[in-house]
Amino acid sequence: GYLSMFLSEILPKEKVDKFILVDKAWAIANKKTTTELKPHHMNWDHIYGTTVNTDGEESSYFTTWPIPLYTSKQDLKDSCNQRQMTKHFFNKIDGPVIILAVHLCGTLSLKAIDMFNNNQVKLFALKPCCLPQMVYANRGDVFRIGQHEFDAKDVCSNGQYNKGNWLGPPRWHLQPRFDYWADNLFKGIDVGGSSSLEQDGSEDSGYRVSMSSHDGIKVKDDIVIQVDGGFQNTYIFAEREPVTPAIWKSSNIT
Repeated sequence: GYLSMFLSEILPKEKVDKFILVDKAWAIANKKTTTELKPHHMNWDHIYGTTVNTDGEESSYFTTWPIPLYTSKQDLKDSCNQRQMTKHFFNKIDGPVIILAVHLCGTLSLKAIDMFNNNQVKLFALKPCCLPQMVYANRGDVFRIGQHEFDAKDVCSNGQYNKGNWLGPPRWHLQPRFDYWADNLFKGIDVGGSSSLEQDGSEDSGYRVSMSSHDGIKVKDDIVIQVDGGFQNTYIFAEREPVTPAIWKSSNIT
């Protein structure tokens, strides 16, 4: 929830109703039995914990955030959870919804794109992280998002982090797979039929691929941040019409 914490302090509170932090490791926030967290739960003291002011009065951190932060226990890999979120959240929300999907490991990136494609989401930002595990390739799976599909064997990897240590082939060996993974994630985002496609940039400064249609716009930016073996420098954005010019002003496609 670090990003939401920062944005709660930065964004104008009259324009943002709330942030909902989604993770399967949260406890269920609306039940008294979960006020005492179990070892497998994420700590939420920065949201629901208590603090004492200068007068010795105890209050909840929840009320101190300029824009409220809420937690929601959801397993996005469970299709039932996705349907429940559509029914109880996306279909009932009054204002525009923004999905911020930061450092999503493996197939969570696919699920985040499904959420954008299948619901009335205004703006989408995705930072893919680790590649899917080899179990999907060994089963011969085909990944499907939107109108696009691709073979799991072309993007899966047996490398992973364990307590901060990388276990697997040298990380730079995985860059072609990661680039192909990111390309396919981008293709799976549904903003309608393509009316224009542009690409510019360089290996040193990074690349931008942009696609727009009458229904919206999507952009894949490769911004060089990770170096010395790091390669996860892809950022993907999408917005449905009407697009917000200030967001895309650095692009020539609006």
